[in-house]
Amino acid sequence: MKIKFFFILLVFSNVTFGQKTSPFICGHDHVMSINAQNFPDYRNRVDKTFEIAYKNMENGGARNETFKIPVVVHIVWKNNEENLHDSLIHSQIKVLNDAFRLRNENRTDIREIFKDLQADAEIEFELKDVIRVKTTANFSLSLTDLPDDVKRPANGGSSAIDVERHLNIWVCKIQPIPFIGGQILGYAYPPDGLSNWPDDASAPSKNLEGVVIDYRVFGLNNPNKLTVNGTTHQSSARTTVHEVGHYLGLRHIWGDGGGLFGGNSCNVDDGITDTPNQGTQSAGGCNKNSNTCIDLSNDLPDMVENYMDYSGEDCQNTFTKEQVALMRSVLRNQRKLLTNIQQDLEITGVKIWPNPCHTHINIALNDSKPTEVAIRTLDGKLVLNYKIQGTDVISCEGLSNGAYILELVNDTMHKVVKLIKVHD
Repeated sequence: MKIKFFFILLVFSNVTFGQKTSPFICGHDHVMSINAQNFPDYRNRVDKTFEIAYKNMENGGARNETFKIPVVVHIVWKNNEENLHDSLIHSQIKVLNDAFRLRNENRTDIREIFKDLQADAEIEFELKDVIRVKTTANFSLSLTDLPDDVKRPANGGSSAIDVERHLNIWVCKIQPIPFIGGQILGYAYPPDGLSNWPDDASAPSKNLEGVVIDYRVFGLNNPNKLTVNGTTHQSSARTTVHEVGHYLGLRHIWGDGGGLFGGNSCNVDDGITDTPNQGTQSAGGCNKNSNTCIDLSNDLPDMVENYMDYSGEDCQNTFTKEQVALMRSVLRNQRKLLTNIQQDLEITGVKIWPNPCHTHINIALNDSKPTEVAIRTLDGKLVLNYKIQGTDVISCEGLSNGAYILELVNDTMHKVVKLIKVHD
């Protein structure tokens, strides 16, 4: 298969002619098409980053370490049922770990022809924090915007926590796709590899990095059901696995071919050589007889067991060896800081102590640039604001007990950390 591939504009992938599709979709196509509208070079940058990660797969695939990714989960809720219990959050982390370590119970359900392709990614996820924000906002998709307000406190969302060193997952109610029906279950930003670009350059903000998931498909045995046009989505908490795959650089297994009107597109693929050529997405279920591309040599059926298809969640059980190698390459390169977190931030030239704070906070920077320091509530309300240079001490005596967001901004840095205030 090709290493170089092209994204096909797929505005709404549940609108097709002569083709059965699922009303429940991933928002990856929308991330690509909407960002391409706003940032004309976005597709080229993401394509180029994929190629670089692909070329570096030999190192990324080396099995000399297990990557551990710290996770922050933001529960952004309006109605009580959206404020998910901690048990659902922990169960979702377990599903992620089982999938990426090939410990999932259904891993043996893969067909014999694909068994040798299964791989343990040796990637693990550690829950570092849960941030809960009550909101009055609705989070909707349009032809020009993603539901990224869930990441913006001023618009009813929750601020990302240090996106270079944490996987941020926002869980909220994603509104149905307007006018045509259908439902996005989640979406993620793929790595574009250009973290050195200034904030006003032609690239999406780094603070949008992460995964967004509808609250009804997050966690095992979620009591909240998602029904669209009389069809109820059967969730096994694998939507998050799929979206984290995108976050770590994977494409849909069919390469997003077919365009707006559907149909097979066997000349477009996912850039991974050990996934079979597939002409279109599965429409849920687990049709192991499906073969949407007939290859002249080494013809294989569609790999509906793959996490990057749209097959039913109970059907999905596998990342391939080359998919694993690509994700590990991304973690050694474009997302390398994810697996090297230091809680005191010394690695980034910032040290903050004590945290939790009682009466004051010491902030030490590795340069003397003027820096804005803001302390906000978890819903984004500004509580305190300071300007510092180099090393300084700021008071936290006026804060009530609880958790806050501490933000540091200057012309070369934007860092966000969680601050805890306690009284003696």
